[in-house]
Amino acid sequence: MAQNIYDTAAFFEGYQQLPRSVHGLDGAPEWPALQALVPPLQGLRVVDLG
Repeated sequence: MAQNIYDTAAFFEGYQQLPRSVHGLDGAPEWPALQALVPPLQGLRVVDLG
């Protein structure tokens, strides 16, 4: 038995087809809203704390 649902081949096959998995951030429906909250970061140094 798989430890979690992502270890199940059938689930993972479907998960790979989701727009977010195929297109990255551009496929994430929340991305435009998040982009609007963040100032331009080009040329800046950013620390990822997550």
